Amino acid sequence: MKNQTKYPHIGRGNQRLIRIRSLTPYNIDNGAGTTIDEPLTGGLPFDAFIVSARAVYTEATDTTGAASANWKVGIAAAGATLVAATALEAAKAIGAYTEGTPLEVLIPANTPIFVRHTGVATTEVGQYYVELLILPKP
Repeated sequence: MKNQTKYPHIGRGNQRLIRIRSLTPYNIDNGAGTTIDEPLTGGLPFDAFIVSARAVYTEATDTTGAASANWKVGIAAAGATLVAATALEAAKAIGAYTEGTPLEVLIPANTPIFVRHTGVATTEVGQYYVELLILPKP
């Protein structure tokens, strides 16, 4: 994992990383400034941290233009309180990914988590989903 943040506890026993991902792939060229907001979860029953966040490509991207689109994660629709806005990358193969930067924020129990995709207008090939690795706080 790229993120080497020290958390205030050590995960033991049932404290494993939980993988959460968006339901459907986002089309990169859905329109200039056109956004899609999707709840990833309505809230976890425990406090947690985001350990890793990334966009995983399900369709290869073109050699240019994809970097004009971005994604971010927050506790409200359109928010970036958990993962800063992250530009997509050109010339990525299926299965490749772009790492986001999780902010070192404790997510309180029962707090919803949203992802926002912002697209581009030019014809760009490529689709992706957003995946988070969550560390429950004991």
